[in-house]
Amino acid sequence: MVLSSTAAPKPKAHFLFIDGLRGLAALWVILYHADPDGRISNLTSALPQWFVDVAFRWGSRGVAIFFVLSGFVMAYSLRNAKINFDYLKNFAVRRFIRLSPPYYVSMIVALGFAFIASQAKGGDFEPMGQPLSFVRFFAHLFYLQDVFKLVHIDDVYWTLCLEVQFYLVFFALIGLVQWLSSSWKLTWSRAAVFVPVAVFTTLFPLGVFGVGGSRPTIIFPFLYSFLLGVFAYWTWREHLKPIWFYIYCAVLLPAGIINFSGFAITSVISAVLVLEVARANRMQDWLNWGWLQFLGKISYSLYLNHVSIIGATYFVGLKVLGDGIWSEFICLIAAVVASIIFGTLMWYLVEKPSIKWNKSIKMVNNA
Repeated sequence: MVLSSTAAPKPKAHFLFIDGLRGLAALWVILYHADPDGRISNLTSALPQWFVDVAFRWGSRGVAIFFVLSGFVMAYSLRNAKINFDYLKNFAVRRFIRLSPPYYVSMIVALGFAFIASQAKGGDFEPMGQPLSFVRFFAHLFYLQDVFKLVHIDDVYWTLCLEVQFYLVFFALIGLVQWLSSSWKLTWSRAAVFVPVAVFTTLFPLGVFGVGGSRPTIIFPFLYSFLLGVFAYWTWREHLKPIWFYIYCAVLLPAGIINFSGFAITSVISAVLVLEVARANRMQDWLNWGWLQFLGKISYSLYLNHVSIIGATYFVGLKVLGDGIWSEFICLIAAVVASIIFGTLMWYLVEKPSIKWNKSIKMVNNA
């Protein structure tokens, strides 16, 4: 991996294409969770199988898009950062404020719906099939439930745990790059750090460690997805030569195909798409549709709460309408609309204020 010394102008702070792609990913994940355990089997059996696969079965791959975009945005966010304790402290506080208020409220929502469901069904109060304990709840507050092998209160939270781990790992790697550059005077310090990491991350989709398609509880099996976003940004800003980015993709893509990893395939396609759109100077043009930009804006709140909203909508709707293709179709539309409405409310009432609070904390020690 050879680094280019060519300077580039600073990118715009807001990427509309990224927001639009994030909105599509959120919608795809919603459709994936719209058919758990064949809940709308009458409807899906009447549709072409290819459509069912693309729209519903493959929707979990929207998470791969989220991870790539997170890597891209993090590389942008730390582009001028001088890593030290003060910067780390400010960064951690800002990230915590940005992520946690909507996350905490979504936990309350998930627990509330789980309690209502237990009362309606006459069963025990066991969110996601496990009794709620103090340890389980406390671990969730700090995104540690996966580390302690505890069941998530909501099925989507596993991705937040990996996101937080990525922030810490990437922050440490950038700090190591800067330390090698300043203390050892290495002009190729970024390559010295990230080449071994890039090689290591390819071992997971290649199947060397046999992780398969299971959900990891630590970042490393999916770190390549985040790094694809990081490398896409660096390639765009000419800190990384395109040949090395595409060599990385050329290893990951066949690995995904050979091992039937839709996650790896989607990650590579997403990173290449983001890079090529950026290089074509279309980041402010493509996917700049009002409804899609709106979905991108509320995507975090939408993602956090849609499982509970979909479950509640189906429970009530199918009770009232009964079984059948049309009742399932109506419930599907109602569940998607209800998720968007609830996500919108969460955005305005919780997420938007947390963003404002986040921005009020100024970062320090930027180069």
